[in-house]
Amino acid sequence: MEIVHDTIREDLGDEFPKLTIEVIGRRRAVLVRFGDPVTPGQADFTADVMTAIPHPSGRGLYIPNTKIADQWDRADPVTHTRMVLQAIDDTNVVFARVVRLLKHWNGTHSKPMCSWNIKALCLDCLDEPMPLINALQVFFTHAADEVDMGPTPDPAGVAGPIPLNMPRADVHKRLCTARKHIDLAIEHEKGGRPLSAQHVLHQALPELVPDADGTQEEADRLARTVRSGGTAATGLGLATGLVTPTRAWGD
Repeated sequence: MEIVHDTIREDLGDEFPKLTIEVIGRRRAVLVRFGDPVTPGQADFTADVMTAIPHPSGRGLYIPNTKIADQWDRADPVTHTRMVLQAIDDTNVVFARVVRLLKHWNGTHSKPMCSWNIKALCLDCLDEPMPLINALQVFFTHAADEVDMGPTPDPAGVAGPIPLNMPRADVHKRLCTARKHIDLAIEHEKGGRPLSAQHVLHQALPELVPDADGTQEEADRLARTVRSGGTAATGLGLATGLVTPTRAWGD
């Protein structure tokens, strides 16, 4: 990591005079701050530069783990990337969009899982296009069952099991709660209660889904929907059948 620090400094220091490179306190990657924002209104542009050396077997890489002195962890990020890209293609981009929603869920529920654990579990259960709400239902059902049974294995079969960020029982409880919210949202929507569905979804995905409640508002909305020739199931993308990513809920 220190070699990477020196190399980046030598190559980019003249072009970016405000460049800072952090190694101390970094577990695996060198943090590069360019001091030169690429988007108006943003303070900076940053990048994590992963350090790695080839594994002697020819399968995967050794990456540093500074939380444990002198330890290198084995991984196969090339295979991981290939698997994720294939899943994105197989699901018509639904995989990528669900992962983004799940990262939001994870971040607003005390981060029980690392992002790679989420992707690994998605690789197990998402292999075809479907509405996003159904993909969430599939994920939480599968993830709750798998976490209850034990650690998630490395999809590439190279690294060890993926650790959780909190006790297994707590992670399982959060997954089961999210699954109940998604199941109930689908039930409400199918029953013609779109505001109730929206309210329940807000519990799982706050900020992304605005909170809503109220029987009179719900009745008024349903009446307007019926008069216009629509169906309640279109409101939150919960309609059965396949949808294109541009029309999927949460897009």
